Amino acid sequence: MGQPQLIVATDLGTTTFRTLVVNVQPDGSMSVVGKGEVQTSGFKDGDFVDLDAGYNAVRRMIKQAEKSADVDISGIYYTITGSHLRYLYARSQHQIVNGPRSISQDDIEAVLDKARTMSIPYDHSILSVNPVEYSVDGVSGILNPVGRIGSHLEVEAFLITGSRSVTGNIERTVNMAKLEAAGWCIDVLAAATALLTSEEKEAGVILLDIGGTESNWVMFRNGGMAGCGRVPWGGVHLTVDLAQGLRCSESEAESIKLERGLVLRSLAEGVNTDVLFGDNEVSESPGLIAAILEPRLEEIFQLMKNDMVQAGQLSHIKNGIVLTGGGSRCSGSAALCEEVFSVPAVTRYLPDNLLNESSLIDGQWASVLGLAAWGYAGEVGSLQDSYEDEVIPVKPAGFLKRILGRG
Repeated sequence: MGQPQLIVATDLGTTTFRTLVVNVQPDGSMSVVGKGEVQTSGFKDGDFVDLDAGYNAVRRMIKQAEKSADVDISGIYYTITGSHLRYLYARSQHQIVNGPRSISQDDIEAVLDKARTMSIPYDHSILSVNPVEYSVDGVSGILNPVGRIGSHLEVEAFLITGSRSVTGNIERTVNMAKLEAAGWCIDVLAAATALLTSEEKEAGVILLDIGGTESNWVMFRNGGMAGCGRVPWGGVHLTVDLAQGLRCSESEAESIKLERGLVLRSLAEGVNTDVLFGDNEVSESPGLIAAILEPRLEEIFQLMKNDMVQAGQLSHIKNGIVLTGGGSRCSGSAALCEEVFSVPAVTRYLPDNLLNESSLIDGQWASVLGLAAWGYAGEVGSLQDSYEDEVIPVKPAGFLKRILGRG
């Protein structure tokens, strides 16, 4: 068995930066040692547009985590997100040398290497290569061709690319904060690591993550990632709509959303929505809150559905939808999601199988917890099985021993 590891994971969210120092046991169980949380600064659409403001915010967050965990932090894992990410499918083929013969792992790596050579924007690099299925001598639908006899190997792979300048800016900002970049993971994949089971990924499931200013989706089938995407709308837009409708400040609207948010009008008594368009004072009620919030969240769900249809993935949903993210905390979110997608939906926030930490707010820490699990798996290779074919940038073994020291 491996040894427990301390992982420092940072979610560079659109509205909040969050860091956890997590103690990961060899069996995958986690306990939180410390945490830090600050409002996003100098960061827009997944990129540091103000490096000074950005590194100062990161530094403040890390100081909080160091104080609460009583450790010195010199390196972090972090998430990547934003509209600079591109998602595309690639097909490649590889002739088996001296075939027909038993297909080896070297053959798998060769056909995936060819998938990486497809044309992408000149300023982008491939961040992730995810096999969807293989074909051997014209027989398709093969998930693992190793050991099969064949002469010709093909793969359908899902690729994620990202802007070199954006990823470079993020690493530079981390370095400016006197931290080393231990590795990174795309945010929605980190959340999926924490929230989805192997059985769900095998049967076919979609995770919808309603974030602050954007919402992301990722689909798994046959145990591997088969597609993902994003729309530029999230929980912040619900708050703005509520502030305008109730004629209150956005901070008041945020509190109302978190404490009494309702996004399905059928769950409340009817209300005359004409008051939203008049000049008189508006009285808050469950029906009025739902009348304001339901159209916006329905729009977000519909945009995500359209994105899946364009990607050709919606027909593959077999095990329903898992809904997460701070923007999904309102009552009725899962029911509204079911109405739009016509498939079962459930809300899921904290991964109980990985963590027992009551001080973390539901719906806001899934990505950072999944990132900690991802970082541990990349270091010792014992937590995940669904990403073993994915390109994961990690530091050499022993790196984690150098990024944390007891204070």
